[in-house]
Amino acid sequence: MDLLLDTHALIWMSSQPRRLTSRARTVLEDEGNAVWASMVSFWEMAIKISLGKLDLGSDWMGEIQGFMRVNAVSSLPLRAEHCVALTSLPFLHRDPFDRMLIVQAQSEKLNLVTKDENIAGYEVAVVW
Repeated sequence: MDLLLDTHALIWMSSQPRRLTSRARTVLEDEGNAVWASMVSFWEMAIKISLGKLDLGSDWMGEIQGFMRVNAVSSLPLRAEHCVALTSLPFLHRDPFDRMLIVQAQSEKLNLVTKDENIAGYEVAVVW
């Protein structure tokens, strides 16, 4: 199974795995599954840190990237085709970061690991 982490799932997986459901933990720990973290999530974290809405420590990027290396989490770039696909995504969800993650999951045929119930209205497989 190919998985894309929502931003909160990436943060929790790296620092507070007990916040994930047992199903999400099981799927993420399965070495047969490919796990991806989108550059969109790093962008979202940086904005929330700069606004004072998120505190991950001074070396947050280094810590998350180290976690990703150790746990074989790959980085998913933002591509032009993702932006094009976003133009036809219905506005069931207003969060721009989540909307882009939805499009990336759809485009790359990934299951989205998220607790966000608002994503269920989209044609994207969700794991939680």
